Amino acid sequence: MAMPIQHPHAVFSGAWGDTTTGAWYPAQAVVSAGIVTLWIGSAAAGWTQHFSVPAREVTVKSAAQRITLVVGGRSYPILADPGAVSRALGFTSMGIVGGVAHHGHRPYRYRRYRRRSGAAWDVARGVNQAAAAYAFNARGGGEFLSAVRASGARVSRLGYGALAAIGCGGGVLVVFLVVAMTLALL
Repeated sequence: MAMPIQHPHAVFSGAWGDTTTGAWYPAQAVVSAGIVTLWIGSAAAGWTQHFSVPAREVTVKSAAQRITLVVGGRSYPILADPGAVSRALGFTSMGIVGGVAHHGHRPYRYRRYRRRSGAAWDVARGVNQAAAAYAFNARGGGEFLSAVRASGARVSRLGYGALAAIGCGGGVLVVFLVVAMTLALL
């Protein structure tokens, strides 16, 4: 007696970013029985099926807390925590404003404040990234990627670890180039 083929099933919940309007809507990407379906929610229409196609016709790209479904040349980005983007922009803006406000030759207490506030913004950005990574896992990101890959879709993943390694590698390269140029000039 042959065992029936068990197709994987998984759901990734998040928010779909409408690239034309810039608005975010609740979304669920579902893979079941070899079919990938994108459901978009709105207050007016409720949940609407945006597309439903065989998994082999879908390319899935994932970076950090985002999964992007590419179908027929069109991209559908889904974020696990869209608020993380707003918070990251806010922390960056606060860091820039704080740096400008306390820049220059100020008394010691301002320099000390700037070091502390800079460290606080760095910690806040790190906590924000950790929260976004947690949201990605809690909303089914890892399971969805595994299931859609097993269903035949092309999948690529670039997580926070790889992004940090690229950033650190770029920083090391810049330091190496500055040192090399300095030594060449001497």
